[in-house]
Amino acid sequence: MELRHIRHFLAVAQTLNFSRAAENLNISASPLSRSIQQFESELGGALFIRATRKVELTPLGLSLLPYASRILENVDEMQREARRRIRGHVELNVGIRSVPPELTRALIDEVIHEIEPTADVRLEPLDSFVQMDQIVSGRLAFGLVNRRSEDRRLDYLAVLREEPGMALPDEPKYSRLTSVSPGDLDGLRLLAQPGADPTAPQLAEYLRNIREVVPVSSDIIGGIPAIIAEGGSCCLTLANPSAPWHKYLAGDGVVIRPLHSAAEHAITYLCWRVNRDRDSDLGPILELARKRFVTPLDL
Repeated sequence: MELRHIRHFLAVAQTLNFSRAAENLNISASPLSRSIQQFESELGGALFIRATRKVELTPLGLSLLPYASRILENVDEMQREARRRIRGHVELNVGIRSVPPELTRALIDEVIHEIEPTADVRLEPLDSFVQMDQIVSGRLAFGLVNRRSEDRRLDYLAVLREEPGMALPDEPKYSRLTSVSPGDLDGLRLLAQPGADPTAPQLAEYLRNIREVVPVSSDIIGGIPAIIAEGGSCCLTLANPSAPWHKYLAGDGVVIRPLHSAAEHAITYLCWRVNRDRDSDLGPILELARKRFVTPLDL
C-alpha cells in the first residue's frame, strides 16, 4: 500500500467521478483507474461501484473513508511541521480571485503577520471552486472565494462586501444613469466573464431583460471593454473603483454604474478546511480574522 493509493481513493470518493478526480490530481484517468484497482487488490475488496453514468462507494469504501482522511490529515500536518522546522518559518499558500488590494493587505498585514510575523505568504490566483478543491487537498491554507459549497469540510467567513455594478456602452442613455435598473438592460447582450455568476437569484430580474448571455474568455488585454464600447453589450462588474474587474473594464467607451439598490452586495469569503481550525495550526489566525472581519470590509 502506498500513500498515492490513499490520495487517489480520497480524490475519487470526494468527487464520485474518475475524470474530475484525475483532473484535480493532475493525472490522466487511466493511471488513476489502475491505482484504484491496485489498492482494491491489496485490500481484498472493491471500493467503488462503477456504473455507466455514476460511481458509488461500496460499504467497504464507506467504512475506510474516515481512516483514509485521518491518514492524509496526519501526513499533511507532518509535512507542514517539517517545512516549518527546516525553514524556520510558516509557509501559507492563499488562493485569491479578483479582489481589491485593500482586502489582501488587511488579511496578510493585519491578520496573518500579526500571528506569524515571519510567515511566507504566497498568493495564487485561482477560480473559487478550484480554490476549494485545493483547500480540501491541503494545497492551500486559505482561499478568498465568491461562492460557497455544500462541502462540510469547509468553513467560511465573510470578509468583503462590494456593490455590484454594470459596465455599459458610453452612450447618453447609459451615461446619464445614476444606477442601473432591470429595464435599462433591455435588448443588451450580457458578457459573462470567467468566475462571474449571472444566474445568481438576485440578478434574475435583470436577466429577464437581457437579449442573451454570452460567455467570454478573452486573453486579449482590453478585449471585453472593446466589445462593450462597440455598443449592444454589457458586463457584470463591481461599482468599487479599486476592484480589479472595475479597473479592467473602465475606460474609453465604457461607463460603469451600480445596480439598483435592491440588488444584493457581492460577498467575498475567507475559506479554510474545518479540521485546521485548531491551536496548533490555523486556529490563532482564524481567531484574529474573526475579530478583524467581525464586520466585512465595505467597498
